[in-house]
Amino acid sequence: MQQILQGFKLTLLALAIFFLALPALAAPPVRVAIMPGGGSGIEQEIVDNISSRFDGDPGVVLSTVNPDWYCICNIHESNDQVSGQIRYNGTVTIKTGDGQVVSTVAVQKYNQDFSLQPGAPLNKKLVDNAARDVVSAISERAANQLRDAIQTELQSRDQIIKAETLANSDKYDEAISVLSGLGPDTVHFKAIQKRISQFQIEKQALELIQSAEAKAKSGRYSEAIASLKAVDTKSKRYKTAVQLAGKYRALLASAARKKPVTAKAPLAHPSGTTAQDNPTPKTGGTTALSGSQSKLDALIQVEKQALQERKQQIEKEQQALTKPPIGAR
Repeated sequence: MQQILQGFKLTLLALAIFFLALPALAAPPVRVAIMPGGGSGIEQEIVDNISSRFDGDPGVVLSTVNPDWYCICNIHESNDQVSGQIRYNGTVTIKTGDGQVVSTVAVQKYNQDFSLQPGAPLNKKLVDNAARDVVSAISERAANQLRDAIQTELQSRDQIIKAETLANSDKYDEAISVLSGLGPDTVHFKAIQKRISQFQIEKQALELIQSAEAKAKSGRYSEAIASLKAVDTKSKRYKTAVQLAGKYRALLASAARKKPVTAKAPLAHPSGTTAQDNPTPKTGGTTALSGSQSKLDALIQVEKQALQERKQQIEKEQQALTKPPIGAR
């Protein structure tokens, strides 16, 4: 059992080391095509010399198929048998696939054959020495420049991958900090600056959406919608912001329909009392006040009718008293 536990611990340790090493392994090697420019016969010798210095380097793949960089050797040879001058000059240019120059190494060599006789060829030893000096000098310098540039490129790739990993976890401040450490020595400098700007946009968009969601939970839909409107259209979260804004507008409209109507405060009369203190009877209503008024009106009408009948009866009695008797005619 103890051996099994020990083996399990070793397995976990190996997995931990593997996953911790993933960021370093994530950056691919730089593919470089080292090629002659066609200016002279010694260019291929320079190309071979430079290439041999990168054999077995895990950070470099020497290939002319889909290279990331080109290392072009251009050497011009000029041997004048009349003046006895032996000249070599040229450059080795390192540039990216899209033409951005990474580094340039220049060389110039001049020898003079003072023993030249009319009609005699140039001193072969002087010519060979000049060629060897050119090959050795420019190969050494170009290889050093290329090695430094490749090292910078690999470090840049590692940092870019690290920053992208942090950004994918919404750790934009850390991602921006990582990219800000990369200077103009890297060929990706312009792209890095654009990426930093994009991370800043994404950071702001995330903060606005989180703020909007918090406001919406408190029922402050109008404020939430205002926050969502501030999300940059270049953000990957812009579509989410638009969808949330539509959702909150619907909730805002629903809340407005369900909101009860609040009663207005009673108006004050000139006497200082309110309408509640002096209620006005409603006509045609069914309240107790209108019922009492109807009964009172009916009672008054009955009294009027009784008085009218009494008046008519009195008038008849007066007429009967004032009429002369029949025998008196």
